[in-house]
Amino acid sequence: MTVTSGQARSRREIVRDAFRAEFVKLLTLPALWLTTFGTWGAALVLDAAFVAAARQGRGDATSTLDVGLAAVGYLQAGFIVLGVLAATSEYGGGQIRTSLTSLPRRIELQLVKALALALAAVPVAAVTVAAGVVIAHLAPTDVAAPVDGHRAAQAAAGAIAYLVLTTLIASSLATVVRRSLPAVAVLLGHYFVVGPYVRHHTGHAAYLPDTAGRGMWLSAGTETGTSLGQWEGSLLVLAWTLVALATATVVFERRDA
Repeated sequence: MTVTSGQARSRREIVRDAFRAEFVKLLTLPALWLTTFGTWGAALVLDAAFVAAARQGRGDATSTLDVGLAAVGYLQAGFIVLGVLAATSEYGGGQIRTSLTSLPRRIELQLVKALALALAAVPVAAVTVAAGVVIAHLAPTDVAAPVDGHRAAQAAAGAIAYLVLTTLIASSLATVVRRSLPAVAVLLGHYFVVGPYVRHHTGHAAYLPDTAGRGMWLSAGTETGTSLGQWEGSLLVLAWTLVALATATVVFERRDA
């Protein structure tokens, strides 16, 4: 019994050390920092543009909050790139072999990587979302009415969760593809071409991750392109994320490094 406990404790320590290593590895990737700062810079520009548009009576925002979060649908591109680079950086210089040496169980390693990436993406998403909310609050418009704090916190949390889950979906696809450009091309093609086209020209987009995700932060009165509410949209995007992670884990477990 004592041996079993010692072995279990040792396994926990191995997994914990692997998680720490993966998290630190993400923090030391220059490409991820460039993507992060690029996303934040784009957020400031887009947020200012949406505020200016609302002042001129353009756009479909129904509240100050919608103005502040209007850029999220565009800024998800930065999180797609973030997820892809986090996954493909493992294969550039054979880093994946070092990771497998420290944690040979591939399923555990893949889950550790996903958790480290999710935790790294949370502050990036939080700053991105907060920038829009603050800018819209400091530069109010006549067209968009203010909202209560509970609704603001709920929508901001939904936007942050959506961006983090999108990062994990992107990382999962990149794990399967193992190359940055094809993964980015497929994901951006879906989120910015196929998804919007299906949303605006057919009635079959409500259950796609990008369309369902819009309900996670946009208010009911805004044109979201989906009939799903925040909780339904959140569950659906979470389901897409779990399927993507499961697929990537199975592929990673079955093929050579």
